[in-house]
Amino acid sequence: MQVIVLAFIYTLRLCYCFEQKIAYRIHVRNKIKPMKTELHSYKESSISRRQSLEIGIGAVGLGGSFIATRENKPTDYGLYGVLPVGPYKTKKSLFETIVPNQIWTVDQKFGILNVQVPIRMVVIKLNKGIFIYNSVAATPEVVSWLQNLEKEQNSFIKDIVVGSVAAEHKVYASVLSQKFRKATVWLTEGQYSYPTNLPNGFLGFPDSRTKILDVTGSGGPKDWKESGLQYLTLGPLISRDGAFSETVFYHKPTETLLCTDTVLEITDEIPSIYNLDPKPLLYHARDTVTDINQDTPEVREKGWRRLVLFGLFFTPSGIQIKDLSTAIQERRPDFFPDFFGIYPWDWIDNKDVPSFNALKGGLLVAPILQKLILNRNPVEVLDFANQVSQWKFKRIIPGHLKNNLQYDGLAYKRAFDFLTVKGIKPGFPKPLKDDLQTLNDANVNLIESGAISKIPPLLGGDISRADILAQEAYGCRAGVCTPKSKP
Repeated sequence: MQVIVLAFIYTLRLCYCFEQKIAYRIHVRNKIKPMKTELHSYKESSISRRQSLEIGIGAVGLGGSFIATRENKPTDYGLYGVLPVGPYKTKKSLFETIVPNQIWTVDQKFGILNVQVPIRMVVIKLNKGIFIYNSVAATPEVVSWLQNLEKEQNSFIKDIVVGSVAAEHKVYASVLSQKFRKATVWLTEGQYSYPTNLPNGFLGFPDSRTKILDVTGSGGPKDWKESGLQYLTLGPLISRDGAFSETVFYHKPTETLLCTDTVLEITDEIPSIYNLDPKPLLYHARDTVTDINQDTPEVREKGWRRLVLFGLFFTPSGIQIKDLSTAIQERRPDFFPDFFGIYPWDWIDNKDVPSFNALKGGLLVAPILQKLILNRNPVEVLDFANQVSQWKFKRIIPGHLKNNLQYDGLAYKRAFDFLTVKGIKPGFPKPLKDDLQTLNDANVNLIESGAISKIPPLLGGDISRADILAQEAYGCRAGVCTPKSKP
């Protein structure tokens, strides 16, 4: 439920910011005539106190907005207010070469309440241009790095692909598309905004350069096929208030699979992006509000385990949440100034260790996808995973957490065994029952409210594929419907 509420808040903020952007463009187009009229009337008559106050507030607001959006440092991101999540305006980037002269990645941190996980952009050199998958925030540092890459590779940014419908990917891509005006933007089918479904142009994407990827995998420019690049789209799986859709790409020359959210890997290894700023790890390493931790490898590992559990479960079983009044009374800004010194939970007897260990051992589909989204259309999801598994890749680059995963198609397909009657095999990642309690409760509440459909039977049992398909839900929005697999 928490993720639904957060998504709602962020989307409203997104719509508001773009509304302001449109209003500003109209203002500029009219050569600021309304302002001249106001000044003219000021000369002719006095201004009331209320009008003076409104002008003062407006001036402060405009001035504050102008100052906030200025990017004075290479790591500044002036448009952070469009999606106001940590680390807010300062977004440090980690640049890595995965395959020399062919594949690079750029990582930043992204999240709320110091649950800041890596978010990743992938860059591939194709035969006739540079291909970008899932942009990160276009800070001056990132833009400069891409411009230098264009020079080094004697090429240009040709394609910017949004492999998801999630706000954290499409918002950053819309800004990057304005920085590189030769690039064609390719959107995964099913993009939406809430509560009003706005056209893609209203979400910051240039109408003349934006196209939708055909869900059959047959779209895209000829250069993709000539460069050995293929794609498949899962979904869009459309619900009443949202949607899930993901487009994965296979780069045959490097045997690499690009995905956004469908799979990830949990390991003890802490992603290198936290070396730039370990503060989120130190924050979550505390058992209670009064703990003061030194920055040691052991403390970082402890914080990493807990950060991951929060990111995947929202309310892991190892915490005891305090009521609001207690959390405020116990706050200690002198120990840790973030969030006014509030640490609204205590960790119980190192219960994070077994919860974290249960997630290791292979590829994992995020629990929220397992419990609230993908299990609504098990046939389509397993068909998709089976198709992807036919590609001969040996490397997976996901959109979050650990980078450069060494797995093949069989491992990718196995991650979706939770959709079968037999389930996840022993020895592979499987969330503990207690950690899934919040998601299970959310599942009941969302079904009762009509926000999501009931869970159909799993595959591999006594119920036929055709009967399962008959019990699945297929939503539509703005003329786009959830694709249905063949019986």
